Amino acid sequence: MQRCHRNRAERHQGPPANQVSVNTTDNPALTPEAENRAELPESLLLAQLERGLGELQFVPALERPFRRYLRSRLINHLRLACVAGLVLIAATQLLSTWVLAPPAGALQWQAVLLCGVLAPVLVHAIWVLNRPSGLRWLDAVAMAAVGALVLVGLALPAIYQQHGAVFPFPFTELAVVVIPILAARRFPVALGCVLLVLFALALRDLLLQRFGVGTMLQLFNLTMFASVALAGGFVQEWVLRRHFLSEGLYLLRSVRDPLTQLLNRRGFDAEARRIWATARREQQSVGVAMIDIDHFKQLNDAWGHAAGDRMLSRLAEVLRSQAARRPMDLVGRLGGEEFAVLWYDLPADTVAAQAERVRQAVEALALDHPQHAAVTISVGCTQLIPRGDLTVSDALAVADSALYRAKSGGRDRVEYAAPPRAFSAGGSGCQPAAASD
Repeated sequence: MQRCHRNRAERHQGPPANQVSVNTTDNPALTPEAENRAELPESLLLAQLERGLGELQFVPALERPFRRYLRSRLINHLRLACVAGLVLIAATQLLSTWVLAPPAGALQWQAVLLCGVLAPVLVHAIWVLNRPSGLRWLDAVAMAAVGALVLVGLALPAIYQQHGAVFPFPFTELAVVVIPILAARRFPVALGCVLLVLFALALRDLLLQRFGVGTMLQLFNLTMFASVALAGGFVQEWVLRRHFLSEGLYLLRSVRDPLTQLLNRRGFDAEARRIWATARREQQSVGVAMIDIDHFKQLNDAWGHAAGDRMLSRLAEVLRSQAARRPMDLVGRLGGEEFAVLWYDLPADTVAAQAERVRQAVEALALDHPQHAAVTISVGCTQLIPRGDLTVSDALAVADSALYRAKSGGRDRVEYAAPPRAFSAGGSGCQPAAASD
């Protein structure tokens, strides 16, 4: 896919935009989860970093997206844990049947609990996690797997003891080790689950009237296992929370222009492709505009880059208030003094009026210019319903050619370019092909 933008020198002296192309395929679209994090306020992320992570709890505005982020990372690990559990069940049954040969009654109960309870829970968990709605049910699936494993780990030793044998597999110890993983890596939840396991073990032996030194020793061993697992879980969650904040800041800065806080080229391209796909699916009209500040180089040369930066910030404020009024309206700074706007679901033949309103809003600011009466902008725009092979880059190329005409025709004006039906496949540029009925 190609985007046809000119640099500043070409804007004044070079050929039309449809003779110059710049490849943008090296800017891959962000995942939905990354896009959500890129929309978090930078001040909120920085404030949380300064506050620290010792309590393993964010402010509500960050905790909810962190839970979504955590689930997206955990789901593959949970699938793998369930598959490993099924392999462990098969190995346990084969070893018990062909090597250990426990009492027949105990072996039957083992088969019921492992193959009739734990295995179906794990198989159902894998099925749920592979569905599109798997993330929504991840916590419930994790708790069900933990509960089934704890049930087996507590019941089988008691059953074996009633048959005069000792259960040889450490299922209860395994439960307290994997709880920090299956509890969605949230330390308070994992700690609560481990305490419940210890309480259930003590209650089991009290009800069976065999609470004694053996029970106390088992509780001590489980506590040691649990302490190591919980310490690892605490460190792991701390690292994940730190990574969530650091990566969120990186994503934010990778898609936003630090001066104007508008989307930069990468962020605009990603969002524009998403909105374009929605418009194509819904067959809605899309308006596209390219905006350039007139005589910006003269202002920079005369008053310095600090004045130029202030001018860009003021223009960004106008674009936010006048051009991006609705949730799916999009505005970004593509580079230098060049901006782009995308309007979703515009009434027919209204894009020029939208662009004119923006131009008038800038004119009404009456911002000083060293060599002209005031700062002005030139706008090129087009409007179309996405069909066929037309891409958002094609629409921007058409708006860019209209902007070239606005600059060549005297500046401080809006030029509209009718979109072509198709674009030629040959050549390196974005040359429009002849429209045909």
